[in-house]
Amino acid sequence: MTPRRWLLLVPALPVALLVAAELGGDWALGVRVVRPPRSPDPPLPAADAATDPDPAAAGVGLFLRTFTAARDQPHVATGLLDAERFFAAVTRTDTYRTAGADADPIAGPVRARLALVDAVRAGGPGFAPESVEVRQVLPGDGANEFVAAARHRTGGRAATYRWWLVRAGNGWKVFDLEDVRTGVRLSRQAAGQLIRGGVSPEVRAGLAALGPAAAKLAAGDPDGAAAALAPARTAALPPDGFAVRCLIEGGVAAVTGKADEARAWADRADAAAPGMPAVSHLRASAAAAVGDWAAVVGPARAYVAAVGPDAPTARLLGTALREMGRPAEAVAAFEMGLRDDPGRADLRAARDHARGLAAGK
Repeated sequence: MTPRRWLLLVPALPVALLVAAELGGDWALGVRVVRPPRSPDPPLPAADAATDPDPAAAGVGLFLRTFTAARDQPHVATGLLDAERFFAAVTRTDTYRTAGADADPIAGPVRARLALVDAVRAGGPGFAPESVEVRQVLPGDGANEFVAAARHRTGGRAATYRWWLVRAGNGWKVFDLEDVRTGVRLSRQAAGQLIRGGVSPEVRAGLAALGPAAAKLAAGDPDGAAAALAPARTAALPPDGFAVRCLIEGGVAAVTGKADEARAWADRADAAAPGMPAVSHLRASAAAAVGDWAAVVGPARAYVAAVGPDAPTARLLGTALREMGRPAEAVAAFEMGLRDDPGRADLRAARDHARGLAAGK
C-alpha cells in the first residue's frame, strides 16, 4: 500500500455511532425527539464563559481553512506540515513500539513528509472538507503544541476531527489528525506502513482494514463495516489498533440495536487505549439505546469536554436530562447543540418542549 493510500483510509465524514439517530426520525437508538408545534424561535442566548470558544480558536480556524485549501498547492502544504513531529508521533504508537523499529531521525521524517504531502494533494477526507469550524483548542503534550477539535462539513454531513498543531514563530503547523468518532488517527495508521520490518503481514492487513471499516460505518452500512473488519479480527493488533477496532465494532453494535454489546466494546477500547473521546460517545449512545438515562449524562459531558459543542451528543444529553426530570439542564444541553448546528430543527423543538416542562406547562 502506497503512502497516499494509507492516509486516505481516514474515513469520510463519519456519523459513525449516530447513523441510526440521524436517519431514523423520531425514534432511533431509543431516543425520542419530541416535536411540539413550533413557537417563534427567539434568538439563541449568548454563550457563557464555560462554553465560549477558546480565544485561540479563531486563529486556528483560519489556519486550518488555509491548510485544507492548499491541497492543490503542494509547495504551500509542505510549509504547513511538521514532519518531524508527525514522525515522533508515529514512533510513540503501540505498533511502532511493539515492532522494535529504529526511529531513524533523518530518513523517518523525510518519508513522513513525502507521505503527508502526497495525501494532502490527493484530497483525503480529513484534508478536504467544504468547511472547517473549530470548536475548541486545548494544550497539547509538548511545548507550543495544541489539540484543536473541529467540525468538518461536506455535502450536508458533519464530522468531528482532532488536529494536532504546533505554534512556531512563523505561525501554525499540522502534525497529526484523528477522526474522533472512531479513533482512526494518521500516526497510528502510518506506523504500520512506514515501519520496514517487525510487523507481520497479518497485522499490516488488520491495521489497513480499520479505515475502510470506519468509512462503511460512517456511510450507514454496518454490515459492510463488519465485513471490512475481517482482517482486523484475525490479527493480533497492537493495543491502540485494537482499541480502534473495538470502537468500530461497538459502533456497528449500537447502530444495529445491540446496546449491551456496544457497551462491552467501549470497555475493551478504554482498557486498550484509555482517554479516547470516542469511548465516551459510544457509552452515551449505548446507554440511550436502552433508556438508561443516568448512564448517558457522564459520558456525554465527558465527550463534549473533550471536543467542544456537538449537536448529536447534545441531543443525547438533553434527552437524558429531560427524561430524568431535569428540564432546565436539558434546555442548556439542547442550546449547546444549537450553537454547534443552528439548523437542527429537532434540537429547537426539543429545547422548546424542555422549556415548557421547566415552566411547569
